[in-house]
Amino acid sequence: MTHPGEQFYPEGVRWDDTIVQGTLPDLLSKAAADYGPRTALEFRDRPIAYAELAAMAERAAAAFLRAGCGKNSSVALFLGNTPDHPVNFFGALKAGARIAHLSPLDGEIALTHKVSDSGSRVLVTSNLAALLPTALKFLEKGLIDRLIVCEDDDWGKVGTPQAATPSDPRIVTFKAFVEGATAPAQWPQVSVDDVALLQYTGGTTGLPKGAMLTHGNLTSAVSIYDVWGKPGACGAWRRH
Repeated sequence: MTHPGEQFYPEGVRWDDTIVQGTLPDLLSKAAADYGPRTALEFRDRPIAYAELAAMAERAAAAFLRAGCGKNSSVALFLGNTPDHPVNFFGALKAGARIAHLSPLDGEIALTHKVSDSGSRVLVTSNLAALLPTALKFLEKGLIDRLIVCEDDDWGKVGTPQAATPSDPRIVTFKAFVEGATAPAQWPQVSVDDVALLQYTGGTTGLPKGAMLTHGNLTSAVSIYDVWGKPGACGAWRRH
């Protein structure tokens, strides 16, 4: 057998199956076109359709472009598991920027390094009490120029502990950030070789190091998942 590992693949999957590369904004646009009214996310009993998610991401993208966060810029996301993350993730990528993820579980030293090392001068966070005070420290240190604050209650009030957003011209709520933003005549050209994500390591042997993941890297991973799961999906379809 030329490729011995193939014997452990699902039936119908080959080692040389085609792996499709693309860009993450196109991936979301295609999902919105194919599955528009179907639910992409559900949060606090609120369903968000693919078309709605794509529209929110596009509005965010227009706002990022208006703010100068396009090609060759980095946007740091310091967010929890709410729809604020995919909206800003896909929005910044559609604007041509690259993303730096900041984990809410990281300590201040690691976070400070990630913000500085990634070159992110704009940071998106939430007004949650577990996030906003730390994000404000980056502003105080001069590590960022602008802080965009998403308001957790926008997704439904559930009594989450929140911090007050200070009055500062460098701080803007997400609602105000996207207000009046309109799509450009032409979106920035994003290629499969452009860096989409700076994903930092745990830093167990020193400071965290950013792995440069391209749009091609990440969409290939999605394609591999589709190829690997296709036989089972087709079987389930036939049974029904």
